[in-house]
Formats: sequence, C-alpha cells, structure tokens
Amino acid sequence: MTVRTATALALLSLATACATPQPAPIIAGGWADAAVADTGITEAARFAAAQLGAPLAEVVAARTQVVAGTNYDLDLRLTDGRHIRATVWRRLDGTFALTDQAVLAR
Repeated sequence: MTVRTATALALLSLATACATPQPAPIIAGGWADAAVADTGITEAARFAAAQLGAPLAEVVAARTQVVAGTNYDLDLRLTDGRHIRATVWRRLDGTFALTDQAVLAR
C-alpha cells in the first residue's frame, strides 16, 4: 500500500466517523426525558397527587434530574380534573418532598 493510498483511507475513515450521528451527551445535573411507566416516576407521581389532595389519574409526561437524590418533573392529571406540573425531590434516604407545583389547566 502506498503512502498516498494509506492517507486517503485514513481521511475517508475520519470523514465517516465525523459524519456518523452521535447520541446527545448526558449533561451532569441536566434534565432527561423519562418513561412514564418507570417505577420511580409512578412513586413520585402518587406522592405528588396525595400532597395535592386528589388521586392520580395519569402521568402525561416526566423528566428526571440527578442531584443529591433525584428530581422528578411531572405533568400529571388528577381525578378531580386538574392538570398539574409538579416537581418532586426524592432524597438520598428515599423520602419525597414536593418542591414545586403549578396548575396547567382545570
């Protein structure tokens, strides 16, 4: 193999590697979409609904953020018809705290 051929192959390999889509990097402390059927999401959503005074009807969407524990950003529908955005913090000891809430619709 000539130097010219080797150089061409190296450049072609580099171009191919650069053109291949890479997954988005996980940012430490950043929010990530989560499956609404995840056990941690379900537990946090039920906790939030209990704090808000109505049973949980549905988890519409969820995101998580790893901090000193886990933050759950939850889009919830309650059985009383409220549509709520709630943030629940699961501490490292496993206990929950409702840290933010907003009514999206009634």
